[in-house]
Amino acid sequence: MKFRFRPLFFESYRHIRNIGKHIDYYVKPVCLCYYVVQMQFVLKIPFPYIKNSVCPFIKNKRHRLYSLHQTKQMIMKKKLLTAIAFSLMLTANAQWEIQNPGFTRDTVQFYELSLPDKNTAWGVCYDFNGGLLGPRPTLSFTRTTNAGNTWIPGQMGSDKTLRFSNISAINGNEAWVAMHKRGPVPGNYAVGPQGSFERGGGVYHTIDGGLTWKHTNPGKLFNNNSVPRFVHFKDKNHGIAVGDPNGGYFEIYLTNNKGKKWKRVAKKKIPAPLAGEQGWISGYAVVGNTIWFGTDKGRMYKSKDFGKTWKVILVEPIPGTHVHEIAFLDDGKTGVAHLRHPATFFTFVYSTLDGGLTWTNYNQPANWKSSRITAVPGTKAFVSTSVSQTQAFTGSSISYDAGQTWAQIDQTGSKAACRFFDANTGYAGGLHVSGHPVFGTRGIFKSTIVFELPSCENNQRGFVNNASQPGKNITDALVKVYPIPASDVVNISLEDEMANRQTVISLISSDGNVVETRNSMGSRSIQLNVARLAPGLYIVRIVSGSTMINRSITIVR
Repeated sequence: MKFRFRPLFFESYRHIRNIGKHIDYYVKPVCLCYYVVQMQFVLKIPFPYIKNSVCPFIKNKRHRLYSLHQTKQMIMKKKLLTAIAFSLMLTANAQWEIQNPGFTRDTVQFYELSLPDKNTAWGVCYDFNGGLLGPRPTLSFTRTTNAGNTWIPGQMGSDKTLRFSNISAINGNEAWVAMHKRGPVPGNYAVGPQGSFERGGGVYHTIDGGLTWKHTNPGKLFNNNSVPRFVHFKDKNHGIAVGDPNGGYFEIYLTNNKGKKWKRVAKKKIPAPLAGEQGWISGYAVVGNTIWFGTDKGRMYKSKDFGKTWKVILVEPIPGTHVHEIAFLDDGKTGVAHLRHPATFFTFVYSTLDGGLTWTNYNQPANWKSSRITAVPGTKAFVSTSVSQTQAFTGSSISYDAGQTWAQIDQTGSKAACRFFDANTGYAGGLHVSGHPVFGTRGIFKSTIVFELPSCENNQRGFVNNASQPGKNITDALVKVYPIPASDVVNISLEDEMANRQTVISLISSDGNVVETRNSMGSRSIQLNVARLAPGLYIVRIVSGSTMINRSITIVR
């Protein structure tokens, strides 16, 4: 008799009852976790948890179900391999610290995060089983006010016809969310009877940590013909809310009195939309007073005065191209966007160096992650994340050249939303399955990534992790590191000022581990063998006395 091993997740054992040697069953699936499927595929072993929400079973060719006792016997034969798989599932790269979002009855992914300060973060969710635009509603959110040490979950009201567009937090107690209405047909971008979006929704506000939420100016700030796409506050007083065209032009509202009153931006201040043009939930970026948001016609709206006046830019002329993700560095000029093409539905990387006036398509660079993208304030870094079910594409990556090339940070799990307050403070949102032995204890990833920082001194550059850097950086001309990217060796050339002093050269992996250290005195040329190292982003750190200089390198295979 030939057996196949399959895992299924059930609500409880009350749906399963033994009859003789076989199992008669009524199942109510909660979640078939793709991590489990992936681990089975790679290692070709079962994932046997016979407790709580998980019940494995065995089928023969006639699809007969065998008893739990027989199932357990087969499981024991694979116990060692299963333990290995379990340990792999629990292990996370040091670049991300796993945290529990605090949910007790949820199966969710995180769609958006908001970090108003170094200690505070809010995250809003979507249902994992049905997907972002699926039929199953969720109003779950969570927040931390102590830098991620603990997370406090909650619900955004009780109206299950609503779905999160985004969140903008003011502090640990106050936050704003844009909510749109769920449509009757899951899995598409359309608005109306045949779409995943329905008209209605609005902006909601809490001042008590999410215990209560108030619908802000219903009927005036968005109405029953609106599709709210995002709300954003740059400070406690000044906010903007944007929705799809309503009455012939995009709905854009501004407030300068803490959201007490909102005023719609006049039609003449906003370029006219194309026929059927619409935006995307949380598809925007803000740097200072400059705002960008994208549309499904390959266009991007831009305002330099925090929404008072607008112009529109054509990013991609292919009809129906969706501008999804937008991120800009602090300079407001260097940006990266994700655009989804209608013919293939694939996502591609676009980059700009002039504030979005012109864009270059870099297609799908190696190591880039295609779900979400964010800029890291105070750095030249962009971080991309992915919820892909394929291990090669899941995890996170980093780019320092406006999206042209990417160095992989990790492949250790699905990461959707990703946001940073600064180089030392950032989070990514992943999968949480309450009661699951692995995914019931995770869902939030706190960044411990080492980022390259531009120095405020003579335009020099350094690196930062969660520890302070001794000394000060010195002139970039004193050190040359090449080739970049490297595969076998890295050459370091020192000018006399450094070569003639005691110098320590360290090679540091992206998770902060020192993989090699070399002492140098009187040598202008040093060579590091990197052939044995895993591909990815590394830092070459040169310290001489009280001075220090750093270089980022990428190792490829």
